[in-house]
This record gives sequence, C-alpha cells and structure tokens, in this order.
Amino acid sequence: MTTRPLSVLARAVPLLAAAVVIPACSDGGTNVQRLTPSQVQGVYNVCTLRFAPSQGALPTADILATVVNTTPPAPKQPPSLTLSGQAYQYQLVYTRRSDNFLQQLNGSVDLGQTNVVTDFPDESQSDIVRELLLPEALTLTFTDSPRRLTAASGFTYDVRRSDYARAAGISETNLADRINGTLTATFATGACP
Repeated sequence: MTTRPLSVLARAVPLLAAAVVIPACSDGGTNVQRLTPSQVQGVYNVCTLRFAPSQGALPTADILATVVNTTPPAPKQPPSLTLSGQAYQYQLVYTRRSDNFLQQLNGSVDLGQTNVVTDFPDESQSDIVRELLLPEALTLTFTDSPRRLTAASGFTYDVRRSDYARAAGISETNLADRINGTLTATFATGACP
C-alpha cells in the first residue's frame, strides 16, 4: 500500500467536502438549470435578419435581401448558424450577395436557462460583423419545438453610418455617424416561419 503525503490529503478533503455540500444547496432555487450544447446543437437556417433604426424616418435594412445571397450557386449552401453539440461554439456561414464569396465567422456562445448568447468580434475586427450590422453579443431565445432561435427584443445598439446605408440601400448623405437600432433575427432548424 502506498502512502500519500499529508499535504495532498489536506488539499483533497476540503474538495470532497465541497462536492458533498453543493448538491444539498440546490433546494433554494439558486442552482439554475442551464441549457447544454447538446440541447441546442444543430444547423439553423437564417430566416430573418433585419436592422430597424430607432429613428422612424429611416428604413429598415433587410440584410437577407441586400447583403446575403439566400440562394447561392451550387455547391454553396444557404446562410446558416451552426451550434456545436460538444463545445460552446458557433459558426455563421453565408455567401455575400455582391461577389458570391463565402463568408464564415466562428466564435463562442454562452448558454443560459432559455437563452443562447453569441459573442461576435468587435466591428473594428470583422468585416462580417460590419456588413451584417451585428452587435458584439446577440441574445437569442431558444425554443425546442419547433427548434428555433429568436433575437431578444428591445436591445438597442449602434452601427456605422456607411454599413447601415449599404445594407439599407440608401445614400449616406445627412445620416449621423452612428445609427441606433434593434436587430430582428430568427434562425430555425427546419422550414423558416
């Protein structure tokens, strides 16, 4: 029989005691059940992606109509958001309408009780974030039946004037440097609603 130094046992005993105590604390509602990657995994079709400026006089930018090619030439696939079943990661793929180049963005997600939060790069670091008018973090509400992700409403953020004007198909003339607005986004594993 091998003997272990007392310092190893002294460190292991508090860890074992904590492991026993933690489950007992879950009766007060503080141990919130979070979604897991295996629950939300899948390839989600991009069904809607619109940026609506807070200033009502400005038009909504329908990004799927102006920036994204929703029916790209074969062998390219329609735009999608893939959530990994093993890791807290996403992959956003689409074909750019203007040049038919495939675009890909990879990043991490955070999973809540009913939400999936995608972490996008800062607009200064990503052409994709700029042309799709994406915020740095997008909170999506997950529903299992039908399997869908919908952008949480009411979150306002701003985008660059030039990016908004391009996506909305309007001139930059007389626009403020930054345009405030909200994103409407829906992703579905089956047919789009």
